[in-house]
Amino acid sequence: MMSEKRAHLYCGIVAVIWGLGFIAVERALVSFSCFDILFIRFMGSALLAWALIIKKIKQIDSRVVKKGIFNGILLFIAYGLQTYAQTLTSVSNNAFLSASGVVMVPYFCYFVFKKKPSKRQILSSCLCLFGVSILTSSQMTFQIGDLLALGCAVFFAAHLVSLQYTCVLEDSRIINAVQLGTCAVLSIPCVLLFSHVPTQISGESILSCIYIVVFATFLCFFLQTRAQQVASASSCSVILSTESLFAVIFSAIILNEYIKMNVIIGGLFILISVVLVQTSSLKIVTHRLRERVKAYH
Repeated sequence: MMSEKRAHLYCGIVAVIWGLGFIAVERALVSFSCFDILFIRFMGSALLAWALIIKKIKQIDSRVVKKGIFNGILLFIAYGLQTYAQTLTSVSNNAFLSASGVVMVPYFCYFVFKKKPSKRQILSSCLCLFGVSILTSSQMTFQIGDLLALGCAVFFAAHLVSLQYTCVLEDSRIINAVQLGTCAVLSIPCVLLFSHVPTQISGESILSCIYIVVFATFLCFFLQTRAQQVASASSCSVILSTESLFAVIFSAIILNEYIKMNVIIGGLFILISVVLVQTSSLKIVTHRLRERVKAYH
C-alpha cells in the first residue's frame, strides 16, 4: 500500500505539471481553438490510458465502469465550464474562482462520508484560497463568466470527492481510463459544433499539445487517481491548487514575466496551507472510508 506521504508527493508533481500546462495551453491556442484543445486533450490521453490496461479489459465489470463514467462526467463539465469561462472573464478571475473549490471539498466530504472536517483542514483550505486570491488580486473585476468559473470550482471539488470514494478498493488505472474515455466521448459534440479547421499549425503548438496530452492529462490523472486511493480529497485539493503558484513561477522563468509583491505574499500563504496539510493526520479518515466501502461491497 502506498504511503500517505507518497500520495501527497504525487499530488505535488501533478500541481507542478499543471502549472507548466498553463503555458502549454497558451502556446497551443496560437493554432487551435479551446474546443480543439479540449478534444485533443481527452482523446489522446484516453487512448494512452486504455493502452495501459489493454490486457485487463476483459476483467472490467459494470460496477467499475459506472464509477469511471460518473467521474468522467464531473471532470468534463468542470473543464468545459472552465474553458468557456475563459472566453467571458479574465485569467485571474478564472484562476481564483476555479481554485475556490479547495474550500468546498471538506464540506462535500462531510455530506458524502459523514466525517466532519478537522479544524486544520478548514484552516488550510481557507489559507490556500486566501493565498490564491492575493496571487490573482491585481486584475480582479466582476464579469458574467465568473459564475461559470464558480460552477467549474463546484464540479472540480465534486470530482475530487468522487475519486476518493470510487478509487478505494478499485484499480485506479481502470477508473482513470474510463473517466478519460468518457471525457473524450463528451468532447466530440463540442468540437463538431464550436470548432473550426486551423488555417496554420505551428510546431510549437504541436509540441504543446503533446505535453498537454501526455503529461498534463494522462500522467497527471494517473497519479491523482493513485494518490486518492490513500490520501483524502481535502488534503489533495489543497496541494493540487498550488498549480496557480507554479503557473506564476513558470511564467516568470519561461515568459520573463515580472513577479509582483502580491505573488510573493500569496505564494507564501499557499505554501503555509500545504505545510498544514502535510503535518495533519488523515489516516483515520482513509481507514473509515475503506471500512464504509468494504461494507458497501
